[in-house]
Amino acid sequence: GLYFTPLGAHRDSERTAHYGPSEIVHIEDFRKGKYILCRYDKWFSCNTVKRTLFFFWRFGNQVHGMENDLSEPLSYSWDGEGNFYKAYGIINDKNINKVELILSNGDRLAQEDFYGDMFLIPWQADGPRSFSGIIAYDKNGDIIYERVYK
Repeated sequence: GLYFTPLGAHRDSERTAHYGPSEIVHIEDFRKGKYILCRYDKWFSCNTVKRTLFFFWRFGNQVHGMENDLSEPLSYSWDGEGNFYKAYGIINDKNINKVELILSNGDRLAQEDFYGDMFLIPWQADGPRSFSGIIAYDKNGDIIYERVYK
């Protein structure tokens, strides 16, 4: 369907998926639309809504949440469509003050200003720059969490 607002598309995508309603934590623009970072009960999600036909909106992907694993310092997910990627998650260890992504070409992207206890790191890739790992640091630069894929 087509919607007049991005939030209308987001809410209907949740209803269609029998998920939510979630609490919207942050909305971030990207060239094709908006990322909507949310939490619902024990899950977190980052729904994509896209602009279409100049002023209408439709829902994209990732409306379903990932369960927050409280045994880990942070829980995260990532996905991409076309050249647009995002990594997002929820921070469980209050000592984390920086989250850094490693991309497959070696580039690193970081976020230090969080949305409460959540983060969203979007990027655009014209070549091989997919997700390759994530590292979380404390204020002293010590690693609290690291997951790197080869």
